[in-house]
Amino acid sequence: MSRTHDIYKQVGFIQQVLAQNKKAIGIFIAAGCPLSIRVHEREEKGRKITDPLIPDVAGLTDIIIHQLAGNEKEPSHCDKLVKQMIEDGLINPNVEEMLSRIRSLKLVAGKGMVRGFVAQELAELDNAICQIISEKVDKELPEADTPYHDVAIWARSIEREKPVHIFTTNYDLLIEQAFEEEGCPYFDGFIGARKAFFDLGAVENERLLDPRWTRLWKIHGSINWKLDKKNNVIRSDKKDDKKGYLIYPSHLKYDQSRKMPYLAMLDRLKEFLLTPSSALFVTGFSFNDYHINDVMLQSLKANPTAMVFAFLFGELDDPKYEKARNCAKSVPNISLMAFDKAIIARNEGVWNMKNEELIKDIPGNAAVLSKKTIDNNGREEEVKEFQLRLGDFARFGTFLRELSVINKDEDEKPVI
Repeated sequence: MSRTHDIYKQVGFIQQVLAQNKKAIGIFIAAGCPLSIRVHEREEKGRKITDPLIPDVAGLTDIIIHQLAGNEKEPSHCDKLVKQMIEDGLINPNVEEMLSRIRSLKLVAGKGMVRGFVAQELAELDNAICQIISEKVDKELPEADTPYHDVAIWARSIEREKPVHIFTTNYDLLIEQAFEEEGCPYFDGFIGARKAFFDLGAVENERLLDPRWTRLWKIHGSINWKLDKKNNVIRSDKKDDKKGYLIYPSHLKYDQSRKMPYLAMLDRLKEFLLTPSSALFVTGFSFNDYHINDVMLQSLKANPTAMVFAFLFGELDDPKYEKARNCAKSVPNISLMAFDKAIIARNEGVWNMKNEELIKDIPGNAAVLSKKTIDNNGREEEVKEFQLRLGDFARFGTFLRELSVINKDEDEKPVI
């Protein structure tokens, strides 16, 4: 008999953790999350479909390769780079891998040539890619009722002894927009208004700041982070600033000024997971980032009281989640929860419920029960399938919003 995990029990545990104000709680928002915001309804082959507000890494890569393409007679620098990467055995390289390769080559190019590129060509290609990224992810939330707003509402819903930490690999400004529209104060490592500057000292001592302020750590940089003429890291929303983009999905220590924010953000993740009894909720992340995986795993091994709850969109056996499954089976304090199955304490099992009537008590319609009739050797048999849908960022947001109402109701109950 295959192992099972009780949805009601696991969701109840998650609710208890999220409702606490004395525990270090964090949410990791990754590239899959903006896909939950759908816009631009169109018709294709007789079907109505909607596009995501911001494409995922694969979609962004396709756009960049298409826009920077040359032709058969004159292949572009982008064409040349992608061809080399495929020849080197990297099938379907994505934009993050492309930037990593560009910056690796730029390190050794000097005044000469490497792999057919000179340093100036590599710098121009780097800038062109980052400019397209900036254009495509520079979007605003279309309404004030999105999962991002739900996160903000939850973050400010109760008085906290320890601040909420938001980690993200996304370059967009969606979480900032939601926090500001919901009046949820946050600190992101920058000080100032006109051209806010990155303050490493404040980042390293953030525990001294008011716990009401949510901490926002953008691990891969942001479209409004730039380098000024003196190579200082600043945050500026001016569109005409001709400054170096601080978007770095690559993990190279290729420049001291660019290295500092990236390492500081990774240090925040490491320090958070080394905090006793910390809990990190991960959404939209496929565990395909080696450096982040390494920080998580090493920290969880060093601190067995920490927990990571990772929610996947889709089925656990999807090939794209191979690294996620490997991570969850390597340490007992990662709970990996897909729609159909979960790996909890290294044990893989399908979702189940001892009392299916309790499914209606789970907030946010996070759990789903479907029933179907199958033919079992000529005899009809009803089969029940339970699913946990917290891997859908929209459902996760609704779940948090409903918990916020529950928390508020609990706070307002009279003391007897």
